[in-house]
Amino acid sequence: MNEARQQILKWQEQGLIDSSNIEQALELGGGKNTSSQWFTYIKTMMLWLGVLALASGIIFFFAYNWDDISDFTKFAIVQGLIVVAFIAYTQTRRFSIASTSTLFFMTMLFGALFALFGQTYQTGKDPWQLFLIWTLFTTPLAFASRSSGMWLIWLGLANLTLSLYSDVHRTFWGFWLFSREHLMFVFALLNMTAGLVFEFLHKSKAPFLFNRIAAQTALVAAMVCFSFLSLYFIGNPKRYYHEFILFLLWMPAIYYFYRVKTLDVLIMASWAVATAVFALGMIAKAINDDLDGLAFLIFGILIIGSSTAIIKWLLYLLRESKATEENGHE
Repeated sequence: MNEARQQILKWQEQGLIDSSNIEQALELGGGKNTSSQWFTYIKTMMLWLGVLALASGIIFFFAYNWDDISDFTKFAIVQGLIVVAFIAYTQTRRFSIASTSTLFFMTMLFGALFALFGQTYQTGKDPWQLFLIWTLFTTPLAFASRSSGMWLIWLGLANLTLSLYSDVHRTFWGFWLFSREHLMFVFALLNMTAGLVFEFLHKSKAPFLFNRIAAQTALVAAMVCFSFLSLYFIGNPKRYYHEFILFLLWMPAIYYFYRVKTLDVLIMASWAVATAVFALGMIAKAINDDLDGLAFLIFGILIIGSSTAIIKWLLYLLRESKATEENGHE
């Protein structure tokens, strides 16, 4: 949706344009999507779908013809495609959709290369090591793209690496971390750190991220992890009080930075849900089984009431955000 269309629709919401005249206003104000805009959108969609289909086709090609291709040929094909993709990247305009899709294609090829290595030379190493190397190779590509999509791929690989590591190791540098509950604590720290780093990359003088989508996603993922930690504390306060202390520090910090200092409705939505989950967990702990079947009725009313309150609060934040944006443009 272009800016002219957004502005005209805002005027309609404010009652400045009658609903019966909205089509004429959009046409006169340049708010209707033109054929060239639709062509650009379709072209972008076809480009990304083509890159994804090509990367998937290469992987399935090796899977289907595994026994009919020599090891040398397999590695030569993948490494040759990486070189071709790099050359194609050098011929595209930096930070364009074409360059970002080429870097995404290279990322998928690196994954195929490491999977090929692990399958060909089964040295007994753990899968997490290959995913860790894949994550490291993705890092410079994400920096080069300055795209939140590439950084989200990196974040997914980092979380997957940690999950695979926890399957075979219960300690990290001698510290016992990877029980199910403690693993959630490590995931919370990983995503929290990633979110803060993404915010720094976006707000630095020479931004390495063009938008905040990666930062928002990482912080929301961290919020989900902290919600689980708060429930673990409610179930066993003596064992998980360290995690609860971090939860108590995290929640007001998020509120201060993303409600008081600046306004981010998405992050505040996750904050509100996490607060409601913790409050309902505390109430459930207090009620326990004392009220028998009545507890389900009370809990249903509380869930409906808290959901309604959250929605109303978020709608208020959205209106405040729109008003702030309009004042900033004036």
